[in-house]
Amino acid sequence: MMTHQQAIDSAISAAAWINQFQQRTEHGLCWSRTPEKPKGVRRDLYHGSAGIALFMTEHYLATGDVSYRDTARAAGADIDFYLRSKDFLSCAMLTGWPGYAFALNEISKHCDVPELRDAAIYCLDKLRAQATTVGSGIGFIEEMPFSDITGFSGKREIFDTSVGAAGAALVLIYAHEEGLHEQALDWAQSICDRLLDVATKVEGGLTWGLMSDCPFPFEAPNFAHGGAGVGYLMARLYQHIPEEKYLSAATQAAAYLQTIASPVGTGHLVRHTMARDGEGRFYLGQCHGPPGTARLFRLLSDISGEQEWNQWGQGLTDGLIATKAPEERGDGLWNNVSQCCCDAGIGDHALFLYRDTQNEKYLDLALRTGTEIIRRSEKDDVTSNLYWPQAEHRARPDFVENQTGYMQGAAGVGSFLLHLATVEKGDPVKIIFPDAPLI
Repeated sequence: MMTHQQAIDSAISAAAWINQFQQRTEHGLCWSRTPEKPKGVRRDLYHGSAGIALFMTEHYLATGDVSYRDTARAAGADIDFYLRSKDFLSCAMLTGWPGYAFALNEISKHCDVPELRDAAIYCLDKLRAQATTVGSGIGFIEEMPFSDITGFSGKREIFDTSVGAAGAALVLIYAHEEGLHEQALDWAQSICDRLLDVATKVEGGLTWGLMSDCPFPFEAPNFAHGGAGVGYLMARLYQHIPEEKYLSAATQAAAYLQTIASPVGTGHLVRHTMARDGEGRFYLGQCHGPPGTARLFRLLSDISGEQEWNQWGQGLTDGLIATKAPEERGDGLWNNVSQCCCDAGIGDHALFLYRDTQNEKYLDLALRTGTEIIRRSEKDDVTSNLYWPQAEHRARPDFVENQTGYMQGAAGVGSFLLHLATVEKGDPVKIIFPDAPLI
C-alpha cells in the first residue's frame, strides 16, 4: 500500500515532468498540453495553465517552496495578459471565463498577487456581458459542445455544470462567498431562475438536459451533464437565498436519482446515460459517477440535517467499492487516471469522505487508488519523472496522450497524490473547486 513518502515524492515527480514542457512568454509562462505537440498551448482550467498553476500553488502550500509560488505567479500573469485579448470565451466552468475567474482568485489569494484578483473580477464581468436575458432569468447561447465527437454544430442554450450555465452559476456563488463581486449572487440567482424554466419533469422528480434542442440522444443524469449537478447548484443557491423553490428543485433532482439507481453490492450506482445502450454502464469518476453525484446528497444532508440523504450518497461510494475499483477496470473505469473521469477524481472523493467521517474504508480506497495510479505511471526516459499515458474519451480508447493538465493529465493526478500525502500527515492541502464539497 502507498506510503506518505511515496505519495509526496510522486507528486513532486509529476510537477517536475510537467515543468519539462514549460514555455516562457513575454508576460510569464505556460505549458504545452502534451509533449507530442509542444506548440499546443492551452491556458484553461481543464487542460491548460490555469489548472497547472493551481497544482503548483498546492505544492507551495504543502512545502513552502517558493519556486512553486513563483511558477504559479508567472502562469497567472501570462493568463491575465491572454484574457485581455479575448472578446469571447465560453461560459463553461472549466474552459471559459468562470474557470479563469476561480483560478486567478486562488492564485491571488495564496500567492499574494493582488492584481490577479482584479483579473478574476474582469472575467466575471465578461461572463455576465455574454449572458442573454431569456425566460425568467439569464442563460448562455453558444456553439454546442462536443461537435468534434458528435458531428453536430450550431448554437444552443447550454444548461449543465460542466460546459453550461449551471457551472457558471457555481463559480458566481463562489465569487460571492469570496467577496469578489457585489452582483455575483444576483447573477447566480438569475441563472437558477432560468434553469427552473427548463427543468424536465420525470417520474420521481426533476432532471435537466445538456442543452436546448439537443440533436443527439444524450440524457446523462449524473453530475457533469445532468440533474445531479444542477440540483447541487440549486441547493448551493438555497444556502444564500433560502427560497423554497430552490430547495424543492434540489430535492426533486435527488429523488429522481434515487428512482433510477441500480443496486450494486451493498450500495447502488446511477447509470451513465438513460439511453437503452447505457443500461448496464456505470461510470465511476467525477463526471458521471459517485464522486460527483454524491455531492448533491451530502449537501442536502448538510442543509436539512437529515442523515438519510448523506447515507444514500455514501451508498454510491459503497457501490463503487463493490465494483472492486480501481484495481478492476471496465466501461466505467477505462484507460484513464484523470480528475474528471477516473482514478484521481475517485481518490480525492475518498479523501473528502475520510476527512469528514474518519471512516478507514475511505482512506483505504484512497490509498488503493494511489497505489494503482503509480502502477499505471511511466517514467520519462531522461529524467525518470512520472507521467500518465491515458485515453481521455472512453469511446476513443486508442487515442492515448500524455497530458500535462489538471482535469485530464499529470497536474490533476499529482494534486490527488499531494492531497493524499498531506491528509496522512494530518494537515490536508487541497484547493477546493466551486463544484466540490466543502470540508
